[in-house]
Amino acid sequence: MMIPNQVLKQVFEKLKLPVAFENDFKNEAEILRLKKNDFFIREGEVCSYIGIVKSGSLYSFFEDDNTDIQVNELYQASSLISSYRSFLSQTPSPANFKANMDVEIYVIPYEKYLNLQKSIDWLTFFKAFSDTLFVRKCLKETALMNFSTKKRYELLIEQRHSIEQLFPQYIIASYLKMRPETLSRLKSLDLHQEKV
Repeated sequence: MMIPNQVLKQVFEKLKLPVAFENDFKNEAEILRLKKNDFFIREGEVCSYIGIVKSGSLYSFFEDDNTDIQVNELYQASSLISSYRSFLSQTPSPANFKANMDVEIYVIPYEKYLNLQKSIDWLTFFKAFSDTLFVRKCLKETALMNFSTKKRYELLIEQRHSIEQLFPQYIIASYLKMRPETLSRLKSLDLHQEKV
């Protein structure tokens, strides 16, 4: 589990931002605290923030007419988070973002985002934020189109080691676009192979 103070350092290193930017970010960002089951944003609302998850976990999802949910993304400490299309266009979000546990998120409100674009370092951060969301979306689409359910599960565990401790199985299964029973079977096969 990541220590909250290390979250920003890790994110900014990954985004190749100057070390000094961490202090600038902390000075400008606000901390948004959500309790378990609170919403970061609801479908139909305009997204007011871009953010970095400091602690806790959230998931974004779509809800169909039968109130069944289709999980779109999983967020944990150091994840970049926003209903980005809604944020940029200031139009209603197509998805819900819900806290899976108590959460703290570093957020930049939309008005502040507009003002901070005058700085090269902040423009670099916003571009890196946007690029990261785009690449994450492309990787997920590729996995869904080209990989078996087993391979998608293996990739998720490889890339996000603590994901199974953060989310219930039905949420992970929905994210991987499989039935919970399929995920359960894959996990038991995985455990069986480790014992051999």
